[in-house]
Amino acid sequence: MPDKQNKKRVVVTGLGPLSAIGSGRNEVWNSVLKEKINLKKHDYLVEGELWDSFLVHKVDDFNINKFEIDPAVLSELSNWKEGRQDLDLLYALAATKLAIDDSGLTYDKENNNIGLFLTVEHPGFEPFIEGMIKEALEYAGGNLISGREASKLDIYSHLYSKLVDRGYDLQTFMYLFLLAKAFGIHGYSLFTSNACASGLFSIEAAAKQIKYSGSNAAIVVAGDDTCTMFKHKWFKDRNLYSEDGKIKPFSKNAKGIVFGDGYSAIILEDREHALKRKAHIYAEYLGGAFNLEGWKVVFPDIGGNSYQKMIKECLDNCSLDAAQVDLINPHGVGIRITDGYEAKAISEVFDKSKTPVTAFKPLVGHNLGGSAILETIVLLLSLENGIIPPTLNCEDFDPSYNINLIRKQKKQALKTVMKLSCGFAGYNGAAIFKKHA
Repeated sequence: MPDKQNKKRVVVTGLGPLSAIGSGRNEVWNSVLKEKINLKKHDYLVEGELWDSFLVHKVDDFNINKFEIDPAVLSELSNWKEGRQDLDLLYALAATKLAIDDSGLTYDKENNNIGLFLTVEHPGFEPFIEGMIKEALEYAGGNLISGREASKLDIYSHLYSKLVDRGYDLQTFMYLFLLAKAFGIHGYSLFTSNACASGLFSIEAAAKQIKYSGSNAAIVVAGDDTCTMFKHKWFKDRNLYSEDGKIKPFSKNAKGIVFGDGYSAIILEDREHALKRKAHIYAEYLGGAFNLEGWKVVFPDIGGNSYQKMIKECLDNCSLDAAQVDLINPHGVGIRITDGYEAKAISEVFDKSKTPVTAFKPLVGHNLGGSAILETIVLLLSLENGIIPPTLNCEDFDPSYNINLIRKQKKQALKTVMKLSCGFAGYNGAAIFKKHA
């Protein structure tokens, strides 16, 4: 239960989405209103030979130099990476800069207590593995051509000498370090990897950092570089990837997910600090609730009621009744068993005929570990503008789900909204935001 004696309030003052439908809050919101998506075919080539193709919601024409980050910082990071383009790091830098600029937050880069919270499922891992395989094949092949067969020890030693620095950078603390170094962040930091619910866990941790540590602000950064083969093959081999490129939440013909490229960042701030500097406040974060089912990796515990309990706990933590929630943004992943699990929980807690529900993954794709932050940004823009974006691709909505799924754009005064996430391995999260008055 929350500490009822704590009077500090946490608000959102900066949004930094870098997504397939745009960069920055204005571009993203305009795309949402126009129901614009950016679905692209990605051909994965191995030495010019096609391995597979898949559709992905893709960030177009990304150039880190467009984000006006200190060139000296970029040069230093490039030198550390030995000139390699690490999209996880570059995307995170861009999203963080967008959020800081949007918030208008200024601070002493040498002395501050700003928190930094990063959530990515495993940054840099797949490019590293791809590079290791390529290096091993080239080394072994080169030895064969020269008439010498390389031993296993030779190959191990060669790979170590070539990849040791890149391997060191895979440690998640390095991404936090490089991000903090780039922006001069010196407060409490935390890396979170709780599957698709990671973003909500990080928002809660950042809010507690502000409430109980004396910090005035915290930055939450999340995302995924999704144009990689291993993730795609993993989902495809389990029939969880929608080959037609459409995520169809709560639909009779839902076929699975489609990746969504990009990173996003949110600035959380002590309300009094935000008011003193006359910051624009998108919403107040009222609180959240979380649990871990620990049942299956791919499927939720459909026979249990942990999701319902978590939603009710979230309402209780925020001192709200279910009727006071004006809009729910579910995980809405487009996998039948998961959609059914979510719909059952929502219909049991809320008035199924009234409480609007809308899912954003058909617009932006599934951003995996970053999905909760990206979708929270869209939800907060919906709250601010009094417009409920529709759930796309649901012409064949399944009425047995018993939820009020919004399928056409709707104007509605919104005061309180809820974001839900049910991630793989049973990581569940719920968060409530209220329009600031």
